[in-house]
Amino acid sequence: MAGRATLLVILGYTILFSVTEKYWSRVSTDSVDNFLQYYDETTAHSIAISAANLGGSQVVANEPRCGGFQLTGSMSGGDYEVDVDSIGPYHLILTATGTYPPGESDESTTDTVRVEFGPCYFSSFGLYTGTMNSLSWDTGDTIWGSFHSEGTFNVEGNPVFFGKVTSKNSISGGGSPIIYGTLQTGISVPMPSTGVSNLEGIATSGGNFINNPAQPAPFDVYLTLNSDGSVTYGTSLSSGDSTLPLSSFAPNGVVFVNNGNLHIHGTVNGQLTVGAGGSSSSGFGNIYIDGSILCNSDPRTNSASTDMLGIVAQNNVLVESDNTYKGTFPPNPPVNPVIEAAIYAQSGTFQCYYQKTSTYKSLGSVHVYGSITNSYLGVTCDPTSTYGYNADYRFDPRFSDTGPPSYPSTGTYVILSWYE
Repeated sequence: MAGRATLLVILGYTILFSVTEKYWSRVSTDSVDNFLQYYDETTAHSIAISAANLGGSQVVANEPRCGGFQLTGSMSGGDYEVDVDSIGPYHLILTATGTYPPGESDESTTDTVRVEFGPCYFSSFGLYTGTMNSLSWDTGDTIWGSFHSEGTFNVEGNPVFFGKVTSKNSISGGGSPIIYGTLQTGISVPMPSTGVSNLEGIATSGGNFINNPAQPAPFDVYLTLNSDGSVTYGTSLSSGDSTLPLSSFAPNGVVFVNNGNLHIHGTVNGQLTVGAGGSSSSGFGNIYIDGSILCNSDPRTNSASTDMLGIVAQNNVLVESDNTYKGTFPPNPPVNPVIEAAIYAQSGTFQCYYQKTSTYKSLGSVHVYGSITNSYLGVTCDPTSTYGYNADYRFDPRFSDTGPPSYPSTGTYVILSWYE
């Protein structure tokens, strides 16, 4: 009896170990398979990421002429393919595919990375200047957003920069800037000579192109932006003003004054870019801000605001009352004006007009919330800060990856999205 029981125990353990051996063999095999699958997936993913970077570098190398193209090749024991398709002016979609092991079979694993590139607008700079001339940043100066100088970076004392700082040339002046970002010298971002002319062309095709009918006589256009989404406008040659919805006044969001000057203030409800072109020797191509310019939904308190204004001048953008240019006195310059806009002065500067008279005392500050791009740095007050304005420039972070309608571009690309 004991021998039979022993035999049954031995038989039971034999069956048990046979079953568990099969189970553990399957677990071991599955573990190896899972490891190999994970290795194939991570390798294919790494190949796709590397291919996306290869394609991205090709986009940068060919800007601003980049269109659609394809790249194929092998790396890390697998294959890659990059397809870049143009979906609009300065808008590209890059699709990078990695395959491991190489070839088309049931054992191959494929992974895809998609990248969207868009135009880099000059509005992405908090402040851009072609040259600083003899001006320098000094202790007490604070610059919000990225700053670029297409010349020498002049610094005296300890100015503060809240953003990336780039300069074509080195630092000059002996100061020690406090930079809460990165500093790169040897970086060139030239201002194109076609920024204003491109805008002019867009205005003639679906926008509002306003031509000086009496050139070379003076010609001024006056715009008041209304919070209800309309625009009130008139010219120095018209007898009265007219009011139209913004969508009718400039269907594609661009207004351009040719061989004249533009005067603007008010509250923008929607998206608009205004421009002025013409020869500086004729006194044309300037934009005068004669009062505050606000967004209907204030971006300072609502980062989701879609209201946006671009101001693009061939020559200068100046803060001053219309009365000065109409010959009316006193000039009544605006006090503590707020300007929520991206400003671009291609051949000139953004500055505030002032005279050393009592009218220009105690004007407060000019508050710019947006972006400023100019050929050279302009001034807002006299050297003693008695006449004119103090400067308060803040960057609108909405402009980091977008800009007002048809705003001038640097001719380079930025990554708008990266999906893995």
